Parts: sequence; C-alpha cells; structure tokens
Amino acid sequence: MSAGNDPHTAAHAEVAPERDAADRLVRVHGAAELQATLLALLLPAGSKRALRAWQIETEAMKDVDGLRAHVTSLSGAARLPWFERLLERMGKQPLAVRQDLLKATRRIMGARGTARPIDRLHWLAMRRGCGELAPLAARPEVNVEVTEWLESDVLDVASYTAFLSRMVPGEEADDPAGQAWYEAVMTTWQPFADVPAWQPPNAAGMVEALGHLQTLSWMQRPGVVRNWVTTAIRLSPANRLTDLSADALRLTCGLLDSPQPPELSRHYVVIADDPAP
Repeated sequence: MSAGNDPHTAAHAEVAPERDAADRLVRVHGAAELQATLLALLLPAGSKRALRAWQIETEAMKDVDGLRAHVTSLSGAARLPWFERLLERMGKQPLAVRQDLLKATRRIMGARGTARPIDRLHWLAMRRGCGELAPLAARPEVNVEVTEWLESDVLDVASYTAFLSRMVPGEEADDPAGQAWYEAVMTTWQPFADVPAWQPPNAAGMVEALGHLQTLSWMQRPGVVRNWVTTAIRLSPANRLTDLSADALRLTCGLLDSPQPPELSRHYVVIADDPAP
C-alpha cells in the first residue's frame, strides 16, 4: 500500500494542522492577538468582504495571517470551544480593549450587509463575555415536583425555537427541515398553550424571547435544551448533530446558563483549562 493510500497517514495529515493550531492558540493571551483570533473565528467561509474587513482591523499586527491560518485549520468540533476559551481570556482585559473588540466585531459582521442567524448568537455571546450583558436572575421554583408553564413562557419558547430552526437541524442556514424540527419540538408544550404556527422572529423578537427564557427557573431551562437537542439528533442526517446545529445549541446553553446535555457536549473537543494565575 502506498503512503498516499495509507489511512493512518491520511488521519495524521488531518490531525496535525489542528494540533499545531491548538499549540499556537494556547499561547494567545495578548490583547491584539486575542482580538485578531476571535474575529478570525467569526469569519464566514468564503466571504471576501468579511475577510477584507478583518484585514483592515488587524493590519497593524504582525504574523496575523499565521493566526488566521491556524483558525481555518480547526475542525467544527474545535472552533467554538476555542472561541469560548479566548473570549474568557478577553474578559480579563481592560474595559477599553473589550469595547474595541465589540466595535470591531460589529464592523466585521456588518461587512457582508446581512447578519447570519449564527452571527446574532456570536454577538450576544461576545457581549456577555466582554461584560456588557449581565445574566438575568432566574425566577424562584414554585413546586419542585411539577414544572409549571405559563402561556407566555410557551410563546417565548416558540419564538426562540423558531429562531433556532433557521440553523437546526440543517447543515446550512434556513434549511427547510427547520420547520419540521420546530413543530416536533413544540408538541411538548401543546398541553399548556396553543402553539403558534412556525414563524422565525426578527432580531428584536429573538432577543426579547431569549431574555424571557433567561428568567425561567433552573429546572425549566435544562428541560427546554434537552428537548431541542434530542429532537435535533432524531431529525438530523445519520442521527448526529451538524456543526451549525451544535454551535447554535451550545451558544444558547451559554446564554441561558444551562448545562449542555451529554449528546451536545460530546460533539466537541475538550480544551484543557488555563493554568491558575
């Protein structure tokens, strides 16, 4: 068997760039490097306008193209964990540095003229990580034996689920399968309220629904997430989450302060914790 046909050689060729990227990203701690790398992680594949905006934002930095090359070599299972880790580091930077990152993020996301659904989640996660958005307080548990659902809660779940349906369970945004996923998810809440027909909200409606979901009790939020994840897996090709679906669901878990179901967390690589200062 030739080296080119050796499956072990092929597997090594796939793993080596991501391992090299991880070795480099472990050492990204400075403000400029953090900003350049985080912004690179947000770039849509193939968007010349977004890439040009990123180049303008990072033109004063040395070896910035090397950092972007490492970012592009990351698999779908590694990109979001590294985004979260670098954002955690950025959260320790001075306020002015964090504010500069948010301004640059807006410019890059606006370079294409339209925001993707996943961009909206990245933006909210970025604001949260930079300390601009504080988590909302959960409402107290009324009854630990029975989960109560108000009609208004069901409507908020429906609105945000319809937003997620633009990414879940498909490989690309606005996959037609999203409506079927929405309808399957919402059957859980039919005993509590009339479930509205599928209608993804606009940006303001999504943010409003998410804000209300953030006040659900600690018992309710994980149940909502589990329903999203298990239904997505059931309706996904080969019964596994796509990278886009998984990213949308994991980012949502972070915004809801909800633990990830095992089926979701297994989609991703695990990054070692930064050493204690």
